[in-house]
Amino acid sequence: MTPDAELATLGRLLDDPSPVVRQAVLAKLKSAGLPGVLWLEALTKDEALSAHARALLTDLRTPEAAAHAFLAHIRDPHGDLEGACLLLERATDPSLADDAYSEELDRLAARTRELIAEPLDVRGKCRLLCRVIFGEEGYRGARESFAIPASSLLSQVIRTRRGIPISLCLVFLFVARRLGLPVEPVGLPGRFMVGVFRGREPFYVDCYEGGAFRTQAEVRLLLLDNQLPADEAFLRPVTTRQTLARCARNLVSQFEAQGDDRSSRLFLTFVHALEQSDERA
Repeated sequence: MTPDAELATLGRLLDDPSPVVRQAVLAKLKSAGLPGVLWLEALTKDEALSAHARALLTDLRTPEAAAHAFLAHIRDPHGDLEGACLLLERATDPSLADDAYSEELDRLAARTRELIAEPLDVRGKCRLLCRVIFGEEGYRGARESFAIPASSLLSQVIRTRRGIPISLCLVFLFVARRLGLPVEPVGLPGRFMVGVFRGREPFYVDCYEGGAFRTQAEVRLLLLDNQLPADEAFLRPVTTRQTLARCARNLVSQFEAQGDDRSSRLFLTFVHALEQSDERA
């Protein structure tokens, strides 16, 4: 029997309630090594088997398997940004729970919904979201700890309420998407932001400055003040892969500053894979 056929056979046993069967399945998956872990990762998207696959993965995930799962995710044209961020972080902590982000992000979205009185436009809803994240919850720029990985890893940002521009923007973005708001990531050099591009005049939210709203003209001036060209490309949304590459580049520098060369090299391989994927897309 081929390895693929053996895994397919195991798939029919995943929902068996017997502890003996579960241990036998787990033993088979361990002997299958990385292909078995990646097979289970794929099954987490299967509605019928997702819970069983996730339960088994808690015993099987390793840094190597997490890295391969991230690379497989970014090759998937339907791979989502929030899931990719979780897999990216899991390369440093394979035990990271599947709900490491979602519980807090769901809570922030629910609180914002409580404050929304319809009809309210997108700008008004974004202001309420800023009030919740940066006002009530106290998320702030990690000015004293900018160069440490914890300011980039979302589970740590959620725990400490401190992050660098891109990690704070990701918190804002993921909550905004739960609210159905058309918010997009914007990869400005030196200051990642989010923006809304519907309507006559786009606007930007500077999450590192406590959710300050910026016009397009103000963003251009910010670029010029930092001796950067006010290139139109900088003002537009970036792709999921470009966002992830920015996250990975930050982690390369942060792990390097901590003297963790192994992690720095790992995230550099992610940068290269993301750049190659984006070129092929």
